[in-house]
Amino acid sequence: MNGSILTVRIKGVYLIQTMSGATPIVLLEDDTNRIMPIYIGLPEAISISAGLNNEIPPRPMTHDLIISLLEQFGSQIDNVLIDELNEGVYYARLSISLNGSKFEIDARPSDCIAIAVRSNATIHVREDVFSEAVVNVDELEGILSLDSFLSETG
Repeated sequence: MNGSILTVRIKGVYLIQTMSGATPIVLLEDDTNRIMPIYIGLPEAISISAGLNNEIPPRPMTHDLIISLLEQFGSQIDNVLIDELNEGVYYARLSISLNGSKFEIDARPSDCIAIAVRSNATIHVREDVFSEAVVNVDELEGILSLDSFLSETG
């Protein structure tokens, strides 16, 4: 695939009403404030939110465990690339360095983002994927931040 690569930031983790009920999404934002939503599972939403809030659980969660394993083996996450959108499904890769070598691992974008948050890795999205997925802020009417929801139900 050709095309430029955008560096994005996480705008936040939210819940949005869908026909099947409240669904978690993570919003990614580029330098021009365009927004790209990625629908994710609740465990990944909680993990990303916890990472963004620098919350440390009493026992390591799965994404914390992955970071610990990588660190123990002397490797590091260089970046994340969300590089494909096929029939509503995003595809992503973790770029990892180990002993001077670099390699990529196919992973779900939600897991990549949760790991990137914990490792301070840059998140990239292929421009054509971002452009295809971008939404207007009006389309996000009625969303609730996951933090607000958890504090209300907690």
